[in-house]
Amino acid sequence: MNRAVYTLASGGLAAQARLDAVTQNLANVGTAGYKAGRPIFRLHPLDVSQLGLPEPPELRAAAQVTESETIRDFSQGPVRATGNPLDVAVAGEGFFVVATPRGERYTRQGSFGLDGEGYLVTEHGDRVQGDNGDLRIGTGDVAIGDDGQISVDGISGGRLKLVGFGEHPPLMAEGNALFAPAAGAVPVPIDATATQTHVEQGSLEAANIDAVKGMIELVEVSRGFEQYMHAMQRLDEIAQRSINEVGRIG
Repeated sequence: MNRAVYTLASGGLAAQARLDAVTQNLANVGTAGYKAGRPIFRLHPLDVSQLGLPEPPELRAAAQVTESETIRDFSQGPVRATGNPLDVAVAGEGFFVVATPRGERYTRQGSFGLDGEGYLVTEHGDRVQGDNGDLRIGTGDVAIGDDGQISVDGISGGRLKLVGFGEHPPLMAEGNALFAPAAGAVPVPIDATATQTHVEQGSLEAANIDAVKGMIELVEVSRGFEQYMHAMQRLDEIAQRSINEVGRIG
């Protein structure tokens, strides 16, 4: 009975974690540059090998599910035109670099603007970095080339700094579409003139989430969670009945 309780409880917690992840993804389906989170689970069967005993099927059925980590899906999201000259999308590998009070952070959200001093900033006021630091472009007719080179009224205003972290970026989501590097992660500058990466002015990269598939997954996960809870309830009823029957016989 105890094994069944632990198994159902672990399955219910795993379903809850998956439900939270799906809900979080759907809540950000309209957030530019958002990358979907995917929880990863592991199955831990009860170990009887140390006792020198065979592993019967009931022990395999009593295995517990644990959440090991949540990874980010950094696949490319669809790039959509906005017409805003300060909106920039990355097509291919790479991240924009922004300066925050916590240090450099990385983002695929290119919905930029200008602060009161003419610096290029994110929606939340963090300054966007160029090859030589903060980008101060002032006002005027802004043109951004495929390589990230910025010109204002035909005069060079610096170049957007792009960095990469390899095929599986060791980055942690920090909110506001920003990512912080994991310990030991080193960003590598990307030269958009020598790689397949390029930037597109007047466009934004949408979240890499399919809303329809997300809703289907939400229904599926919700039903699975309800089934775990129903099974827990039935198990509790059986335990109560067993206690009552034993007490009646005594």
